[in-house]
Amino acid sequence: MAHDTGPAVGMSVGATALAAVTADHAISRRPVLTLFRDRPSQIGMPSENSAVNADLDERGLVVTDFVDRVGGGAPVVAGDGSTHRAEQLLGDGLHALAYAATEGRPIPPAVAVAHPAHWSREAVEALRTALGRVSEWAQHPVSLLSDISAVLTALQANPGLPDHGVIAVCDFGGSGTNITLVDAGREFAQIGATRRNTTFCGDVIDQALLDHVVADLGGNGDGPPTVGSLTRLRSQCRDAKEQLSTETVAELAGFHGGVWLTRAELDEALRQPLDGFFTALQHTLDDNEITPDDLAAIVSVGGGANMPSVTNGLSQRFETAVISSPRPQLTAAIGAALGVAGNAVGTSKKAPPPAEPSPFPDAAPPAEPTPSPAPTASDPGMQPLITPPPAPPTPAPPRQPAAPEPIGGRAEVQWYRRPAAVIIGAALAAVLLGTVAVLVLRHSADSEPDSGVTTAVPTTTTSEAPTVAPPPVFTPHPEPAPHPAPAPPAVPETPLPQTPVYPVPEPGPVTP
Repeated sequence: MAHDTGPAVGMSVGATALAAVTADHAISRRPVLTLFRDRPSQIGMPSENSAVNADLDERGLVVTDFVDRVGGGAPVVAGDGSTHRAEQLLGDGLHALAYAATEGRPIPPAVAVAHPAHWSREAVEALRTALGRVSEWAQHPVSLLSDISAVLTALQANPGLPDHGVIAVCDFGGSGTNITLVDAGREFAQIGATRRNTTFCGDVIDQALLDHVVADLGGNGDGPPTVGSLTRLRSQCRDAKEQLSTETVAELAGFHGGVWLTRAELDEALRQPLDGFFTALQHTLDDNEITPDDLAAIVSVGGGANMPSVTNGLSQRFETAVISSPRPQLTAAIGAALGVAGNAVGTSKKAPPPAEPSPFPDAAPPAEPTPSPAPTASDPGMQPLITPPPAPPTPAPPRQPAAPEPIGGRAEVQWYRRPAAVIIGAALAAVLLGTVAVLVLRHSADSEPDSGVTTAVPTTTTSEAPTVAPPPVFTPHPEPAPHPAPAPPAVPETPLPQTPVYPVPEPGPVTP
């Protein structure tokens, strides 16, 4: 969680685990509450509080199995016969968890709790009332929100979620797995109700491992009577399951010769329960008419998401992306803290890089994206406002090949980039040259003799008809070639000389 989110505490409630995160600390405790007469209560197993209980001589009253009873009418009976309300036990446990997360420092006023999505409205209101009875939270009420909203807020901050399509959120808990469908295109609105499946969960896996270990020990001639309590063995199987999420071999301590569990044995133990969960997820998609093309991603959170076979199985079975976080058991608590802190972005903001000069000076600069408002957790049923991912950048048109640079070292400036004074001067020079050329041609035309007319003289020596000369031939002077300068003024043409006509005499009498 980033330090720029402000002081806040986020917590999540599970049947087998309670988690809390602050700006610099994260813890997880089992829902086991120890009550004392003269000191505050403790949350977690005695082994989880060994450092705190080092100098403690008093033995408190241990109460368990109260999370799933919140909102119910039946009280929880402790070992000494006393009765307690389940929501009050959970409220006291969350208060002790917050102090453990802050390591004894004062609890910040901004606190949020993510409750299971399958809880009824009565259970949520009962927990809200119990938290309000805690004196420290009377002035600053604790924000309650669904763990689905908290998970989406955390995963949108890191690593990100699709902005369209249907997302199936799978929360693998200790006593059951919740399946919730949300529509990313409608601000992650929930589709239908959350479905709870108990085919695949932490308790089922623990029991499957226990059966495998007991069968293996019985085959070797060393049955349960020689291995001690089955309760202790079950706890060791749970620890081995968590260890096999990151390692390939785990050892069960306390046995002669050693008992080892491998990841292959774990995968074999959860193969059948996992197939049952895949079938339940497919039925949920079919009942809501969600086709494979509509499914954009699957979110995998909760303690069971740590097992590689779960993530790989989801990806192979449904052929879509599976999104999770490095610590999926803390995802809901992180999202609750981000929401109540008023900042849904859990990464530090970096300054944008300097813009490169555009090869097109007349192009307008691209508009900067407008950030979306950050989600808040003031409303218990809020949906996180997720900023969609940035659109892919538009590819720039290919650059035109640059003209070769002249020997002088400076490229020639194109005519449309030259100064206006140079262009006007060139136009005036062209007009002046055109005028001089016209005047020279006109003077040359006036000085030439009129030698283009031919006349014929008639004779009377014969009796033939007089011969009339053909009309004169006029050869015009060649005109100058067209010039880009403006057209010169019109020059009047020189009138052509008229051809003289000589009278032909009448023929006289012929002398014999």
